[in-house]
Amino acid sequence: MDIGIKKELLSYCLRQIEGRLEETAFAIQQAQEAIESETKSSAGDKYETSREMIQQDLNRYHTQLLQSKKDWVVLQKMETEIKEKVEIGAIVVTDKVTYFMAVSLGQQRVEGMNFMVISPSSPIGKLLLGREVGDQIVFNGTKQSITAIC
Repeated sequence: MDIGIKKELLSYCLRQIEGRLEETAFAIQQAQEAIESETKSSAGDKYETSREMIQQDLNRYHTQLLQSKKDWVVLQKMETEIKEKVEIGAIVVTDKVTYFMAVSLGQQRVEGMNFMVISPSSPIGKLLLGREVGDQIVFNGTKQSITAIC
């Protein structure tokens, strides 16, 4: 692993989050238009139920937008230098999985390699934080040995 792959991985993650931001903003716009276009029908309960469902969607989209904005800020501030211990911005190679400690994006493929992009606040992230090469963790009953940190 080298800094080049880390920079490419970080850039990829930023693009993913920017895509989420765009999708969520569009969903919010669509939901707001749906609320505005709802017309009161003679079936008042049906109208209220429909509006409430759209409002719940709108609230969920706003929560997703806020999280995506937080993730974007985390990635923007991330430094790509080599790490000695597992911390935010580290690529952690184990004998089972290669992790990127950043934000929660799940499994991603960059430059032909698979990475599990995780948040430090996730269960696996918490287990890995502060670890060094040679350390072992057990996650979901599976032992993993850290073989490299970049």
